[in-house]
Amino acid sequence: MTTIKLRFIDAPSEWQGGIASICEMLNVAQANDGIPVYLENCSESKLSIHYDRESYKITYKNANHLFRSIGLLIEELAGEKVNSIEEYSSFDTIGAMIDCSRNAVLNVESVKKLIRYMALMGMNTLMLYTEDTYTIESQPYFGYMRGKYSPEEIRECDQYAASFGIELVPCIQTLAHLESFLKWDAASGYRDMHDVLLVGDESVYRFIEKQIEAISQQFISKRIHIGMDEAHHLGRGRSLDIYGPQDRFQQMSSHLSRVTEIVHSYGLSPMIWSDMFFRIGSQTHDYYDLNAIVAPSTIEQIPSNISLVYWDYYHDDPDFYRTFIEKHKELGSTPVFAGGIWTWLGMSTHYSRTYRCSEAALTTCKEQGVKEVYLTAWGDNGAENNIWSILPGLQYYAEHAYSQQWNQTKFQQRLAFCTGIPYEHYMLIEQLDDIPGMINDPLDFSNPSKYLLWQDTLLGLFDKHIEGLEVYSHYDGLEQKIMEAMHSNERSKVVLEIPAKLCSVLKIKAGLGIRLKAAYDTGRLDELTIIANKDISELMVYIDELRQLHSELWMSNYKPHGWEVLDVRYGGVIARLRTTQDRVSRYLQGKITRIEELEDERLYFDDRVNSGTVTDYFTTYHRIASPNNVT
Repeated sequence: MTTIKLRFIDAPSEWQGGIASICEMLNVAQANDGIPVYLENCSESKLSIHYDRESYKITYKNANHLFRSIGLLIEELAGEKVNSIEEYSSFDTIGAMIDCSRNAVLNVESVKKLIRYMALMGMNTLMLYTEDTYTIESQPYFGYMRGKYSPEEIRECDQYAASFGIELVPCIQTLAHLESFLKWDAASGYRDMHDVLLVGDESVYRFIEKQIEAISQQFISKRIHIGMDEAHHLGRGRSLDIYGPQDRFQQMSSHLSRVTEIVHSYGLSPMIWSDMFFRIGSQTHDYYDLNAIVAPSTIEQIPSNISLVYWDYYHDDPDFYRTFIEKHKELGSTPVFAGGIWTWLGMSTHYSRTYRCSEAALTTCKEQGVKEVYLTAWGDNGAENNIWSILPGLQYYAEHAYSQQWNQTKFQQRLAFCTGIPYEHYMLIEQLDDIPGMINDPLDFSNPSKYLLWQDTLLGLFDKHIEGLEVYSHYDGLEQKIMEAMHSNERSKVVLEIPAKLCSVLKIKAGLGIRLKAAYDTGRLDELTIIANKDISELMVYIDELRQLHSELWMSNYKPHGWEVLDVRYGGVIARLRTTQDRVSRYLQGKITRIEELEDERLYFDDRVNSGTVTDYFTTYHRIASPNNVT
């Protein structure tokens, strides 16, 4: 294909660096003899590309419209098309929030790469969720050995984002989710319980002022997300000893008032997660309780100059979103909305569920006049997943924002163009958790690829969940599909190499415990010999290969801190397989007369799965690895 050459005319100086980066990303040359592309700012929240046979004219309101338009134009030219395009943006803010607090802290180059993708898609805001992974000079234990960002790194990311017109918004915590900091003795004076600050203590507010001061010095943005979600233990620890029983809403309200005052003193505009107001108003303490009642006296105490962020990753019913947005409006304003891409289940991203929930959410947000939307990507329980598996979720949000009517074909074409990876290749990833015969309904979010990887083969805590299922044929067939996809498209390797290797592990390991117990129960010594001498030895090689690939991915995208947790997990699996091998060998040699672990009955990890009342969704490693105390 002939190299595309363009000449941009009237490009704003502050975005010329970003335009150059996008052209380089797409292998487009900027040249004096290139096709003229006139850039013109307009007042409407739209973008348009007009062709007049000799040149193109792009009109745009904001930077995200401009960068999306450039991508759309290049996509047209690459396909040797010259169609005029016009799109309207339904949202003022189309953003992403990336978890940098669950051990995986994106390195600066990865942040920049993410910014380029976002700009190309037409997004304009990025939050890096940092509980304790930014620097407070007076608090050396804040983010200690956690890969925290230095002030210089934050400023470098911020300035780079600005060259694409993307706002880098700080996203921190000022109440709960601070267990990684509060575990240190140096922070004991700030602690109510293990993860919650001691509301009402003056030293806590001096600490929070240090947080806000650091943020205000490191970020350009005048907006800040101060968290305050899921403070379940508020007032239930040292607070009880010091103050006695307190009204939890009054504690929350008083704390929010103090923190908001500090934030405003630094010229910043705050937003918070909204769940605590609804939990307090719910008799079951559930965020998504449709019967929750937030009392008028409570509403009166919510600061009017703070934005509430309604987060919801779980529902696929537009009526639910409609009701909950209305409930937020009753609190005083239209909320900011935050959906999620399902990245937190292990190494498998659940796209189908993400799309289903996002379709309902974003359609309702448009209808209800919500103007700010974010896609969150969480890394719960060690951030095992691949950061670049989030790209289809970002593309989905972008295409929804610029589409009046959803067009699945356009979404898939845009995804392939912007990322270089076909839609169908991404969709292979979620098949890691789609074992035929397991629960498969619209509300299913089973994650067998995680618990079958980390479970103990000798104890078989999850063997009952896959009893009678063709796990070997599933993972063997999926491995072949993934290998074919990588062979057909080299760029797919970045998101598919680890799933392929995980398949090679799971096709042996997933059913190994069932085979082991069956052979032991029936006295099949020949089968036990094969398992001990061949299968386990082969499996340990594959697991270490997976560990090495996973390590390479981590080190190329994140700070090195946090990888030690996954090293321990991989090492634990291999060590337990060696123990299994040893126990079986000693039994075969007659050195022991029985293998007690194999004599225990296999039960469902959660018996509610047997009754059909819950799906098998287990994300916490320490519970998966052993029924005994790991921590």
